Amino acid sequence: MPNRRIAALLPFPNRRVPRVIAVAATLTVGLIAAGCGSASKTTSASTTAALSKPEFLAQGNAICQQGNQTLAAAEKALGKQPSEAKFKAYVADTFAPTVQKQIDGIRALAAPSSDQTNIANMLDVAQTDLNQVKGNPVVLNEKTFTNFANLAHPYGLTACAPSQ
Repeated sequence: MPNRRIAALLPFPNRRVPRVIAVAATLTVGLIAAGCGSASKTTSASTTAALSKPEFLAQGNAICQQGNQTLAAAEKALGKQPSEAKFKAYVADTFAPTVQKQIDGIRALAAPSSDQTNIANMLDVAQTDLNQVKGNPVVLNEKTFTNFANLAHPYGLTACAPSQ
């Protein structure tokens, strides 16, 4: 149930921080990947040919997979029951920068012309969620990037926000 997953977050006891972090990290990565190619990048699109949707999805999902690996290793090092201070440091020093790198990486891709608005919207959703996590790390949970996943999955960015 979603409420149990939310309750599994720090700083409360009996929380499954690693799973929450892994899901949130994956979702964040997915958000990043899905949100690339904002409409404001139309000027750079003239110098870089837009990718086809399959090319964009392959590159975007690869960016997410790479970020997921980084976050999985950091989550393993974090441990199963980290202190609140250690969790906040993880979010500030590893999680947020990794997810931001993913968002920026996908944003740098030349999104398919017909999908730029949709991709920009996905990226905006991911960035909003990431900004909330940066402002208050305790809000990071398995539902943090659900809205992004609901946009990214149908589009094909499944590595960026895997199902729970």
